[in-house]
Amino acid sequence: MQKKEYEIFISYRREGGADKARTLKTELESRGYKVFLDFDELKNGVFDKRIMDAIDSSPIFMFLLTPNSLDRCINEDDWVRREIEYAVDNHKHIVPINPDRTFNSLPDNLSEKIKEGLGLHQFTDVMFGQLFKASISELINNSIRPILTKWGRENAATTKGATIHIETDLDCRILRFGKEIGLAQAGEYSEVKVPKGKHKLEFIGLENTADKYEHLLTVEDLEYEDFIEVKLLDKYNARKEREEAELKAREETERKARDEAERKAEQKRVEIELRNKINAEAKRVAEEITEAAYKTEQECKAREEATRNAALRRKETEKQNKLKINSTTYLLGLPDDEFEKVQEKGKYGFKLKSTKEIVIPPVYDFVVSFSNGLAMVRFNMKWGWIDKTGKRIIPLKYNDAYSFSEGLAKVEINGKWGFIDKTGKEVIPLKYDDVVSFSEGLAVVKLYDKWGYIDKTDKEIIYIQYCDAWPFVNGKAKVILNGERFYIDKNGNRVNK
Repeated sequence: MQKKEYEIFISYRREGGADKARTLKTELESRGYKVFLDFDELKNGVFDKRIMDAIDSSPIFMFLLTPNSLDRCINEDDWVRREIEYAVDNHKHIVPINPDRTFNSLPDNLSEKIKEGLGLHQFTDVMFGQLFKASISELINNSIRPILTKWGRENAATTKGATIHIETDLDCRILRFGKEIGLAQAGEYSEVKVPKGKHKLEFIGLENTADKYEHLLTVEDLEYEDFIEVKLLDKYNARKEREEAELKAREETERKARDEAERKAEQKRVEIELRNKINAEAKRVAEEITEAAYKTEQECKAREEATRNAALRRKETEKQNKLKINSTTYLLGLPDDEFEKVQEKGKYGFKLKSTKEIVIPPVYDFVVSFSNGLAMVRFNMKWGWIDKTGKRIIPLKYNDAYSFSEGLAKVEINGKWGFIDKTGKEVIPLKYDDVVSFSEGLAVVKLYDKWGYIDKTDKEIIYIQYCDAWPFVNGKAKVILNGERFYIDKNGNRVNK
């Protein structure tokens, strides 16, 4: 059987890296790259042979530096270690990926070969939130496109056949009947070789597959030469103009929201200033009355002063308590997007977008934006949740955690996963080897290397038996059983895709 060709090999530790690896693979494939990921590609055959063949065919080797992903690499038979060392031995272009900047440094006890493979390359940050697509674009521009462009030209130059010269105004991939045969770079003359016969050539922009040009070609003999001028820049510019118009509209909407927030903040400031003036005037009048009473009623001085001071202390206490209550109520009433991250000396907290006031001091190692009134925070490698006043609602005790989905969040301690609600109650015990967040009322769980589905009461709805499983979407979920991939409904019955 002919070996399958790839461009990018993704290596990762399944514990903590499976979801991110799949997301990264899907996005890169949507941009036209051929990506190998063992969860999706390996079905039958010798495991290590398929892995090594995939690395051999891929010019680029990516590794996801999720927390603790390198801890087991001290073992010589560890698969992650073998993959990295094989890539180093075969001179692959290694790209270490740092998801959400959660990886700090390489462990000291790694082999010299792994330190060479990962340590000599700058970590590439890929943010898996709102900045995900922008991160991928930067990754492609800096670490993928230069390598594949060179690799594509070399492959094209060694192919036998008639010579087709190509001039393009935009970097693109060259496909013949849907199969890639080379790359062309703007500003340079490229060439590919094709056999005799009729051909349908496609030229697809590297940045976006929507930038596309087709050309029909008939080759009479192998001495044939032809020239093709590929014009993709007009399509690229039109798409960019649409994207810029959409971005401008979003920015205008955000500007109006900021202006409204600033107006409300200014209104509140004026109200506070007016209240302070009224209080100051009342205090001045009270002091005048007190002074008059002191001069005319010397005999009552001690008693009146004691009574007055007690009343003032009581009022001040009431005032402070009211201000404290109002401050807490004010912060809790603000929308989630009014809070933005702030970083000082490597620590994170939150400030208000409208006033830039720091309301939660930067004391945490990392924070995740507010959602439904709560924010995930990490301190001393432990995760928990706080509210908008900085109060810790859920203790910082979890080794790993994810945002709430359908009212529950998946958490991990000592390698075991479960789910908690927004009060911190562990509604599903931490007993599973891995879990996927709830979707349509069910969660995918892993136990003893098999996958199944539970509901929010921890009841096993679909028997834990699958080699792999995905969340439900529109009442259907993809599963793998005994090497066969198919779809099931929420009763576990097979259904059409």
